[in-house]
Amino acid sequence: MNGASRGVGRLSTEPVELGVESMCRAAACEHPDIAVGLAVLGMTAVFLLIAGAVLSRLDGAREALAREVTRTRAERDAFEQFRRRVAKLESSERARPTPTGGGTNVLTVPAGGATVDEDGLADARRAYRETVMATAHYEEEYDETLATNVAEEFSAPVASALVEDGGALTPSLRTTLASGARHASEERAELLSKLETERSSIEAAESTLSPAVDTSEGVVDRDLSRATYTDIVADYERLEWHEGRVESLLSDRQARIHDEEGDRRHWFDYLYRSLASPYPVLSAGAGTLSLIDDAKSALASAAGDR
Repeated sequence: MNGASRGVGRLSTEPVELGVESMCRAAACEHPDIAVGLAVLGMTAVFLLIAGAVLSRLDGAREALAREVTRTRAERDAFEQFRRRVAKLESSERARPTPTGGGTNVLTVPAGGATVDEDGLADARRAYRETVMATAHYEEEYDETLATNVAEEFSAPVASALVEDGGALTPSLRTTLASGARHASEERAELLSKLETERSSIEAAESTLSPAVDTSEGVVDRDLSRATYTDIVADYERLEWHEGRVESLLSDRQARIHDEEGDRRHWFDYLYRSLASPYPVLSAGAGTLSLIDDAKSALASAAGDR
């Protein structure tokens, strides 16, 4: 398979030949075979650096997932804490609202005809600030006012009722806040389940890619001039077996990406926004196939010298 088509450079013989020529010119080399050995050693080092970069993409994915799990768990717990605190607050019974031309918001009551107790509403706002807005990542992730965040998490009418001057924590508003907080907490719990599924997928990908990378490294790092033809054939077949597994992994991953983004657009863009690519498994898999291709080329070259 052509590794160059995947965007990862092949280890051709041209850089080695150029390296030998420049090395001999610089050192007045009378033994080009030594220079060849040094140049090949340098190219092997480059190969190993590329191999390390391939699997580091999965390390980056794991770190991104761990960060998202930490934040999502904190938000789940914060909304649950807010729900419990709101449920304990005293609500204010107020006069029945008078319908207006535009209808009546059941969460608020027009002023007049009743004594307003604003303490409950202030306590609800305080509870939100001390739970949801107090998560360690809130400022970095959201950096929103209470009204803006409540409008996003609950609704604009709920946000308006919560920050209303002269308003009160009515039974309806208290119930709405509690049920909305429960819903927000449950959404985070569902998200945690999806994140765990993705974490398992990353681990499964590494269990396929890591042995393939190790096998490719073993071939390139070895002095193939001393290998028997039988050993070369065995190594080549082993690489082809790994190649088939990696191709199967990439096919399955592409299908999963299609399904996930059909249900939740930009899911991977959001999840891996800190990485160079939102598809770290595909990127690592393509890099692994290129490494396998380079190792197979090295074996083919060694076999041709027999």
